Amino acid sequence: MKYLKKFGLVACLWLMMLPAQAAMVSTPELLAQPDRAQLVILLQREDVQQQLINMGVDPAASLRRVDQMTNQEVASLHGQIASLPAGAGIGTIDLLLIIIVILLIA
Repeated sequence: MKYLKKFGLVACLWLMMLPAQAAMVSTPELLAQPDRAQLVILLQREDVQQQLINMGVDPAASLRRVDQMTNQEVASLHGQIASLPAGAGIGTIDLLLIIIVILLIA
């Protein structure tokens, strides 16, 4: 029992001495993460993927392209999508056309 206590004490001291790692993260980087996640969720929807296939665009390629976009491109695309009227005037096809045009331009 005496050795078990010593071993526990040494293990606790050893764990306290492990180095911690940290890195600086910029504000735009933090702000773009939710936008990028929302775009990925949008592109993973079955109806959106079917529309992409109907237009001759590979859904996996569009997901890879979103991963390759800069934070500024993601924010711009997300801003365009967010400014669209909800449920009026634009449908899934229009939204897909916007995404495809941005993918082709970039």
